[in-house]
Amino acid sequence: MKIIFSLLALFYISFAHANNIIVNGTRFIYSEETTEITIQMSNSGDSPSLAQVWLDKGDAGKLPEEISTPFIISPPIARIDANNGQSIRIKKAIDKRIAATDRESLWWLNILDIPSIDKNHATENAAILNLAIRSRFKFFWRPIGLGDRQNAESKMEFIATSDGITLVNPTPFFITVVDIVSTSGNGLLQESIMVAPKSKVQVNSKQKIKPGEPIILQAVSDYGSVVEFKKAINK
Repeated sequence: MKIIFSLLALFYISFAHANNIIVNGTRFIYSEETTEITIQMSNSGDSPSLAQVWLDKGDAGKLPEEISTPFIISPPIARIDANNGQSIRIKKAIDKRIAATDRESLWWLNILDIPSIDKNHATENAAILNLAIRSRFKFFWRPIGLGDRQNAESKMEFIATSDGITLVNPTPFFITVVDIVSTSGNGLLQESIMVAPKSKVQVNSKQKIKPGEPIILQAVSDYGSVVEFKKAINK
């Protein structure tokens, strides 16, 4: 008897592909001014793949059918042949509203790549491991009237504390901080952090950070590139 094992592997990644499926971005921004956002996927493999696409609000453990969002994905499931592509359109539902209008909201775009089974190896007595790869990408909803996003990172404030520094984001935008480099040239972060709009995050550090000390903020722009800004630590 043929036995097929299906294994779902979940990866939180920043590179833009899910197994053989390549995606045209590492983060996606849906501005309210636009009717919809289009995401392009392509299959770099030698065989067809089935792609399932859905959004969640950070509850990665939930199944797609258990999640309700104000967005319509078309198509939510698509077959992508080898060396071919598929466009996915995401549109806000007319009858749905998003509560926050004075700041960005964050969802997570999930792409599940289910490769086809090689029939040449699918013999009657074969045990087949079919590995599906799930990737997640940041998906931002940007309401009208938030102003210019460019150089929003430069408005970040840094306050010295006894344990390190506090990062203050006074803007209506999410800001992903890659690192904070002190005058010694050492980075303060072990991994990147995302600071939500109009919020603050405490960063503990063994390095002594003094008020007035200059630092270099490294953050991710709208285009996914790393930008740098010189800042000073506040009291």
